[in-house]
Parts: sequence; structure tokens; C-alpha cells
Amino acid sequence: MNRSIIHLKGFTILEALISLMLMSIIVTITYSLFNLIGKQLSLFEKENVQVLEYNLFNSALINDIKKANDFSFSDNELSLKYYDGTYIYYSINKRNILRKHTIKTDTFNLQTTDYKLLNEDKNAKTQVLLLSLSVLNDTVNTNYFFKKDRSKMINQKYFSED
Repeated sequence: MNRSIIHLKGFTILEALISLMLMSIIVTITYSLFNLIGKQLSLFEKENVQVLEYNLFNSALINDIKKANDFSFSDNELSLKYYDGTYIYYSINKRNILRKHTIKTDTFNLQTTDYKLLNEDKNAKTQVLLLSLSVLNDTVNTNYFFKKDRSKMINQKYFSED
């Protein structure tokens, strides 16, 4: 009887170990790259949120100043009065700025380093709010100009109109 020996081709243990070792190195490098990309995207998102907060605050305040016909500033609160008699209040704190309206309250998560009002005389034609904010570990110095027109000043002084 003729017995034939069947030879099966396969990998040796050494070849299998080398291929497993190479595969584990590739998986480790891939995991490290995904982890690094995730951290960078998270940092990028945090920076974008801070810039967005500043832009929203800046545009809201400028828009409110343009629409307001009167303003006052006391301690850490700015109040803007509209022609229809409604008010908008900005409360400036160290950790955030609150914008209060009759309808809603907005919170801007901006760190305030310093704020002051120049020309604090109530009858002054122009007053300037100097506001220093911390955005992206940098200080942004802003100036907001509040102007009273002459007709309104005359009416307030001589006719006691509000």
C-alpha cells in the first residue's frame, strides 16, 4: 500500500509572532494619532467658543448702544434706555457679563480684567466705557463710546424730559 505523505504549507511560530508584533505596533501608532487628533480638535473647539463669546458680546453691546437713546453707569452695571421706555442692563463681573432684558437674560462667559467709565459727569456729551477682557490668554482692550445728542441734553435740562 502506498502511503502518500501530505505536506501542508503554513507559517512557523516565529513568522506568526513577528506578524503579530508588527500588527500591534501599527495599532498602537494608529491609536496614538487618533488620540492626538482628538485633543487638538478639543483645544480648537475651546478656542472657537471663546472667540465666539467675545464676538457675540461685542456685536450685542454695539447694537444696543446704537439703538439706545439714554444710558447710565453705576458700579458694575450699565443700563441702556430705548425710546419705547424699555431698558437693557449689562452687569459686569470678573467671570462673566450678564445682559438682562425684559424678555431674557444672556450670559457671556468672558473674564473681565478691568472696566471703568471716563467722563463720569452726567452732563457730558460723550462718555467712554473702557473694558479689558481676557480672550485666549490675551488681554483685549475695548472702548465703547456713548454719545448724547445736543437736542436731548437741551430737552433734559430745560424741559425735564426723560
